[in-house]
Amino acid sequence: LENDEEIKQLNKEISELNESNSEMEAAMVKLQSQISSMEKNLKNIEEENKIIEEQNEALFLELSGLSQALIQSLANIRLPHMEPISEQNFDAYVNTLTDMYTNQECYQNPENKDLLETIKQAVKGIQV
Repeated sequence: LENDEEIKQLNKEISELNESNSEMEAAMVKLQSQISSMEKNLKNIEEENKIIEEQNEALFLELSGLSQALIQSLANIRLPHMEPISEQNFDAYVNTLTDMYTNQECYQNPENKDLLETIKQAVKGIQV
């Protein structure tokens, strides 16, 4: 009788362990599925990043070419209170040009109007 009770208890523990084991296996399958999904997403993101990097590099090269073309086109044109355009002052030069073109008062001054027209003609041939 005592042996029967021990066997019943052991069978109960075995059943509980089997159930727990099944739950753990199901959880592991679920985790493995999530890991696989995350790995696939990571691979897709890495591929997208590579494409973006290539596009950025192409855009940078295009920008560099456009910058050089602009520097060459405007090399002989002096803006008031500025040195001739160069790589060192390129951003400041472009900002000054932008200000001149967006500020309508500049068009009122005949000197500026002529300068802006000269600039317009100088950059006409730059292909974007």
